[in-house]
Amino acid sequence: MSDQIREWVESSALTALVAAFGGEVPDGPLADQLAYLEGFSAVWDSRAGGERLNARYRDYADDIDGLILEATGALGLAGRQRPQRSHYDHILVLGGGRITGRARSRYAAHLLETGVSAGPVVGLGSLRVLPPAGESGDPGSAADLTEGDAMQRGLQEGFVPIGPVEERTGTTADGNDWWVRSYPSAGRTVYVVAAPSRRPGQRANTADTLHGYADLVRRPTAAETVLLVTTDLYVPFQHVDAITTLGVELRCGIETVGFDRRSFAYWPNGPGDPGELLQETRSAIYSLHRLLGRVADAERMSGAEV
Repeated sequence: MSDQIREWVESSALTALVAAFGGEVPDGPLADQLAYLEGFSAVWDSRAGGERLNARYRDYADDIDGLILEATGALGLAGRQRPQRSHYDHILVLGGGRITGRARSRYAAHLLETGVSAGPVVGLGSLRVLPPAGESGDPGSAADLTEGDAMQRGLQEGFVPIGPVEERTGTTADGNDWWVRSYPSAGRTVYVVAAPSRRPGQRANTADTLHGYADLVRRPTAAETVLLVTTDLYVPFQHVDAITTLGVELRCGIETVGFDRRSFAYWPNGPGDPGELLQETRSAIYSLHRLLGRVADAERMSGAEV
């Protein structure tokens, strides 16, 4: 796995991006390279610790825009629409905003309509209250709609219920609430998870919702495969987060695909800003650094060398 991470870090696409902004990927241990890139990638940060919705992207010269767009395929931020397998034991639809959950749910349904087969479908979300409906052009949305509620709405469009929705609820030892809802649809069970945060005082992130799936719905075995469905530019960091969260410990097979923002009919917002691609390259760097540390810890515990 370290070799694959190094291949990405030292790729011509990433080194060219770094050089265009005045940096240079150093030689040396992989952990040091990632630490450097974490610090350097602050130049690509448009969020300042806030939500993606509130990011403020800079305008770049045409040649920089072209370089960013050229790098996306090589870095995995585009072109990952079709799964490699024809069957998966579980499909996980990753959560987001009001229209994001809908688009990802419809893309999961599209995959199952075009040659992919699978067991249960699980939509992942949290109890985070989403911004007002004006953000999504969805005036029918309740003002206090949570990420989990939005995911349920999206899933029920793509996977129509043929029976009642059942709900389990609970509270973690840290006092964080959660719920799991399930319903039958066309021969399979569809689940929606509003996962608790595992980080005090912070909202649930991708890793937290993946933990919620494993803890509250089903822990995949080493013999099983899991397909994650997301948006194209988030594929790298969310795939790495899934490996860190599920793959290292459970050894299940993991693949991640994302719908194409330029062409998918259920995504009305278009391809977005080149600055988003830089922001998510930064997210991938952070996720890879965490994965490297997680793998090193696991190997030390097993007595193996990193």
